[in-house]
Amino acid sequence: MHKKRNDIILIGCIVIFIMIGLFIILIQMQKKEELYVKIYFDNELVETINMNKDKEFYVNGVEIVIHDKKVYVENSTCKDHVCMHQGKIWFPGQTITCLPQRVVIRIDGEGVDVGI
Repeated sequence: MHKKRNDIILIGCIVIFIMIGLFIILIQMQKKEELYVKIYFDNELVETINMNKDKEFYVNGVEIVIHDKKVYVENSTCKDHVCMHQGKIWFPGQTITCLPQRVVIRIDGEGVDVGI
C-alpha cells in the first residue's frame, strides 16, 4: 500500500516539475522585446516596420500583412504561391521568401539593418 502511494507522489512531483519548466519556457518566449519586420526586394532593405502596428504593405506584387504581432503573405502575383502557404511568422529569425518576386520578409529584434 505504501509503495503505491509513494509512486503516486513521485509521479505527481514529476508532473509539477514539468509544468513549472514549461511555464518558465513560455514566459521566456513572451519577453517584451521590440520586434521588427524587415522587407527586402532584390536583397535591398525597402521597409522596416514595428510588429506592434497592424499594417499592410505591397512589394513587387506581394501583399504582406502584419496583424496581431504576426506576419504573413495575403496575396502574391507569382504562379506557385509558396510564400502564401508558408503561414504566419512571429519569432526573430523567421523568414518568408517569394523567390519569383524576389521578396524576403524577415523578423528581427533590432530596428537597424543587419542584412540577409
